[in-house]
Amino acid sequence: MAPDSLPQDGDVRLGAVTLPAGRRIVPEHPVHGPSDPVAWVTTEPVPDAGLAWSALSDASPQTGLVPILLTETERDAQFFFWGPTDLTALDDLDAAEVLVGLWDRRMPSDDELDSDYLAVIRGPFSSQFPGLAPGEDTKLSMAQLHEFLRWLPAAPIGLVPAARPADVLPTVGWTTTDQFQTSLPIAAILRSWEARFGARLLTVGPGAQIQLLVERPPRTTEAAQAIAAEHFGFCDECAGQGLRDIPKITDSLVNAPTWTFWWD
Repeated sequence: MAPDSLPQDGDVRLGAVTLPAGRRIVPEHPVHGPSDPVAWVTTEPVPDAGLAWSALSDASPQTGLVPILLTETERDAQFFFWGPTDLTALDDLDAAEVLVGLWDRRMPSDDELDSDYLAVIRGPFSSQFPGLAPGEDTKLSMAQLHEFLRWLPAAPIGLVPAARPADVLPTVGWTTTDQFQTSLPIAAILRSWEARFGARLLTVGPGAQIQLLVERPPRTTEAAQAIAAEHFGFCDECAGQGLRDIPKITDSLVNAPTWTFWWD
């Protein structure tokens, strides 16, 4: 998507949603040289931000703009939007292969820790990545999703010219601290979760934290275990509760409408 599709500075109306004044964000210190605007962000928090996000998401195929909620102000966005990453290589990244590498890096070997502690960390799995979890078919109802969204606090809303929510992070140049040099591997995994679970990027923060809204979460402990293995490899702390081991991550996933990730 071209940055030309971004609104100009000022108020914006997209479909049935009117947003208060915002401005285009040009990264202050882009990694890859001078950058065009990568997002448009409201200058003040938006009331009923979750419901506005939902309506803007529904309109995204027509507008070409993917909405995100921000945990910080539009001024701060200049410092954690580092400039666009070329998405060409993203199509060649396989989520399963990315997760195998992350799993191997995070999983202690049998020789490094005692067997009891390993059992706590990795739950029912061995030291080998168990593979991608099967997708879920059953959706949460719109009423269930809106019940969650309507309780979200006021937040700045960003609009990003992207083809899909999973592509937002590399489009703006957001990434974690040291674990990833770019957000392309993250985007590859988010694309896979979009397809298998209807998990869409909801919230982005500068503290290396993201949150996804999940339309088709796991409904059983067995299904949640397989997804928890992916979450374990994916990030340092899960569920917004600092969870670091597969059994606890599993418990947080059954019927949960959101997945939250944070990196040290």
